[in-house]
Amino acid sequence: MTIIEDYLSWRQFGYLRLDGTTKAEDRGELLRKFNAKGSDIFVFLLSTRAGGLGLNLQTADTVVIFDSDWNPHQDLQAQDRAHRIGQRNEVRVLRLMTVNSVEERILAAARYKLNMDEKVIQAGMFDQKSTGSERQQFLQTILHQDDNEEEEENEVPDDEMINMMIARSEEEVEIFKRMDVDRKKEDDEIHPGRERLIDESELPDWLTKDDEEVERFHYQYDEDTILGKPLFRPPRF
Repeated sequence: MTIIEDYLSWRQFGYLRLDGTTKAEDRGELLRKFNAKGSDIFVFLLSTRAGGLGLNLQTADTVVIFDSDWNPHQDLQAQDRAHRIGQRNEVRVLRLMTVNSVEERILAAARYKLNMDEKVIQAGMFDQKSTGSERQQFLQTILHQDDNEEEEENEVPDDEMINMMIARSEEEVEIFKRMDVDRKKEDDEIHPGRERLIDESELPDWLTKDDEEVERFHYQYDEDTILGKPLFRPPRF
């Protein structure tokens, strides 16, 4: 949150912050400032635990989750802060996650917990009114839904897909497309022929080799040391 706060300060964006260090008597004042009519504060930084309960942010229409919680209900509670009485806009919930990172494991664990809740608790329909066939049909629907969601979640969105996710109108889609073109043009000027993120081809060979090749590399280094051949510094693992 501090890094995001530094960025907002650098860009001179109006923002508020609420976390575990915020005093109880200050919470109400922060909400009043954010929800005030005509407020120029359009960003509210919240920690999931401190801001997940007891807050009404009905003037917010976009929720961005930067760090997923191991407890999926903490994230759901955070999303619900914008789904309050008085909300008049469509609420968009965006979750940022790095591919091939520990964040994927956290999200997978959270998704598994929600999935078990649906199959065991929700599909059980413990209301003493639902019939056995209704429970079976509901469970089959959940299982079929799991297959479709797994295929969608494994797909990494490109710029065009992200634009469609966050845009609320055709005009915004066109604006985002122009922003993408400008960004790529700037990247080409600063780093010609390179992507914004490091590519696998840029990694050193010893990092992409299998265990046998790494072991052979170290054996050759030890042999050169004994024979007094010119040495080069081996990679550190």
